[in-house]
Amino acid sequence: MTMASSNTPIPVDDGFNEYESAVKRQKSTTSKVWDEMTKLDCENKNELKAQCNHCKTIFSAKSSSGTSHLRRHLNSCLKKVNKDITQYTIAIQPSPEGVPSIKNYKFDADECRKAISTFLVCGKHSFRTVEEPAFRYMMRIASPNFKNISRHTAARDVLMYYAKERDRVKEELAKAPGLICLTSDNWNSEHTNDEYICVTAHWVDKDWKLQKRIIRFRALFPSYDGLNIADELILCLSQWGIDKKIFSITLDNASYNDVMVSSILCDGAFFQVRCCAHILNLIVKAGLELADDVVGKIRNGIRYIKKSGIRRKRFYDVADKSFHLNVTKKLRQDVCVIWNSTYLMLESSLYYKDVLDYWGQRDKDYQIFALSNEEWRNVVILCKFLKVFYDVTCIFSGSNYPTANLYFRGVWKVHKILLDTVKGSYSFLTPMVKQMQEKFNKYWAEYSLILSCAAILDPRYKLNYVQYCFNTLYGVHASDFVETILSNLRLLFDEYVKKSKSTSSSLGGSCNVSDKNPVDSGLDEHNDNSADFGGYFDESDDYKRYLNESSTRSEKSQLDIYLEEPELELNSQIDVLDYWSKSLIQYNELSLLARDLLAIPISTVASKSAFSMGKKVITPLRSSLKPKTVQAVVCLDDWMRVKGFSAEIGCKKDNEDDDDDEDDEDDDVSSVAF
Repeated sequence: MTMASSNTPIPVDDGFNEYESAVKRQKSTTSKVWDEMTKLDCENKNELKAQCNHCKTIFSAKSSSGTSHLRRHLNSCLKKVNKDITQYTIAIQPSPEGVPSIKNYKFDADECRKAISTFLVCGKHSFRTVEEPAFRYMMRIASPNFKNISRHTAARDVLMYYAKERDRVKEELAKAPGLICLTSDNWNSEHTNDEYICVTAHWVDKDWKLQKRIIRFRALFPSYDGLNIADELILCLSQWGIDKKIFSITLDNASYNDVMVSSILCDGAFFQVRCCAHILNLIVKAGLELADDVVGKIRNGIRYIKKSGIRRKRFYDVADKSFHLNVTKKLRQDVCVIWNSTYLMLESSLYYKDVLDYWGQRDKDYQIFALSNEEWRNVVILCKFLKVFYDVTCIFSGSNYPTANLYFRGVWKVHKILLDTVKGSYSFLTPMVKQMQEKFNKYWAEYSLILSCAAILDPRYKLNYVQYCFNTLYGVHASDFVETILSNLRLLFDEYVKKSKSTSSSLGGSCNVSDKNPVDSGLDEHNDNSADFGGYFDESDDYKRYLNESSTRSEKSQLDIYLEEPELELNSQIDVLDYWSKSLIQYNELSLLARDLLAIPISTVASKSAFSMGKKVITPLRSSLKPKTVQAVVCLDDWMRVKGFSAEIGCKKDNEDDDDDEDDEDDDVSSVAF
């Protein structure tokens, strides 16, 4: 193998330039007559024909003949039908942000192609859709001037659309007023066996709104270890120009993530945060293993009922007519590896408890799954116990609102219920809770300092709430925990104060130094006599230093003033970002610190939700899609969400369940469980 010369630059496939090539492959502009003419296939390939779309007249379309005769015909034909192509108008209904909403506008082929790209991406449609006769019929009715495109052209359009939107997102990241937080996770496609990495950026914009964008959904090259993933992440940050703006990264507790983070930490430039939802998942699963008997009965019983369409229909008929239940709330079948789907299954079984008992009395095959009264009582207790974990997981899994400030209260609730339950009277829960406590102590023996600081910056909690929680849990040892958190918050705040002062001094240093105070100028004229007093001495600098020191000693910091103010009501519904945006004048540096801390996501759900989308993009029939096309589709779908095209992936409400769509019942919990 020959080595490259040291003087020869080695090209780097950075994942950006590959999309620019799609623009270069774009065909040169053709004559406008083909917007109104259709090329016909002939037996003799050397002979080409064209048919007018209006009068259906057929003409020769040889390249040697040119298009002048076709243009002359169109001018005559369009006059007859009283239709001017250049002024053709269509009606547009109110639409999402970024799309023309005027009622009349000139037909624009580029805008139409862009709309088709949006349709394909946000609807997870195959590129082959544009070649289906029904789609082309729809387009011909909606826009007679639109020229049909092939699936290859549609794919190139999506890549070009991605390239344009990528530049816009890159500009948004560059303009982010604060630091940027990341979430990252890996996913393996079962159809292609490719390992994908998803990186999502989170930040608070100038309007103090939490933003998130997927900036990478790219296939990795083997081996999938921490060092290779670190290289991929570093390359990603460099491409987007945000390698100097990263504040934190949220990951699950996979071992390769520790290797990855240790290799890219820039002298502690950003924090590593464990995915709290993932840790909660491990804790609850450890406990549920010991309650598998009663859970297994319910799981198998529901599977038996739902396995037959006739049984399922009869079950809901009995529930409706005999027990007068709302059958839009369905029996849920869990996914064994997703604990919160198990909780939802238990909850739904309690709702249909009477119906299930009734069914067990009349169906001999179901009797082996029927629960006794004592088992039902245990299910009720177990459900109440798991509800705390379910609620905390749902709160932790949010991606459209700040979660860092909610971390401390959520963890405290989990810790408190474990302590209370192990001392309680429910003996059947004791072994399970002890198992869960071991997992809890393993992952949360020490509360995350950076996220505890974020809790203090929530005006509902502040320091008093943190002290209360630690006093409840640790008694006399609580002060050590509180002091550690507070000292770290002060250190972090001091960094923001220094940064603010350096920024102010750099701005002040740009002033014109020749603009002197007249009095100072008069004093400077006598500086020659200063030698009589033992050499030159300018007391003004020393006096300013004295004033700064005395000011520092006498004035309280913004953090101290904030902590001394009374807390808001504990359960009040407030927008924490809105609170700090309004406090920007009063707490300048502290508001900037709060903005960055509150942008930290405490779960990787924002990245994991992309995998649900990835499963719909990479299907058995679309397993040949190139990785760059997959990235373009996934990222575009996420970016279009901001414009209102795509709905956020999340849990369905009970009244939205569709019993005929079993896959949806599994998907609706995958976005918050792991």
